[in-house]
Amino acid sequence: MAQGTDATILAALLDHLGTLSFTPALQIAMPGIDFPAAGQAKPDNYLQAAFLPNDTTNTELGAGQEQHRGILQVSVYWKKGVGHIKPLEAANRIINHFAKGTTLHKDGLKIVIDRKPYAASPLQETDRVQVPVTVRYHAFA
Repeated sequence: MAQGTDATILAALLDHLGTLSFTPALQIAMPGIDFPAAGQAKPDNYLQAAFLPNDTTNTELGAGQEQHRGILQVSVYWKKGVGHIKPLEAANRIINHFAKGTTLHKDGLKIVIDRKPYAASPLQETDRVQVPVTVRYHAFA
């Protein structure tokens, strides 16, 4: 069980991301965890998750209600030289998996994906193409 609102939100979002399957499977580089594991080579294609919470605001919905908003950024990394179609297809799978209105529940907290996620333009890096996908959420605590 995660302790604290942001930790609970992150756990719920990562749990949901973990239920997304690809063929072949794509590893996920999780926030704050070494990737790849010691002694392993970085895979050609993988996902990388980043958690970007925003300001917490008080609302008028009731005593003690705080609105938590932020972004889960899931970047698709794909080996360069194979074009942009495959990484954009993977990005679309993430967009559909976190569709607007998706509601996640974790430790008594309700997290809602409040807008349709979107993919940024493919970014050419030295050895890979990156396609960042932005997933916006909010939760009340």
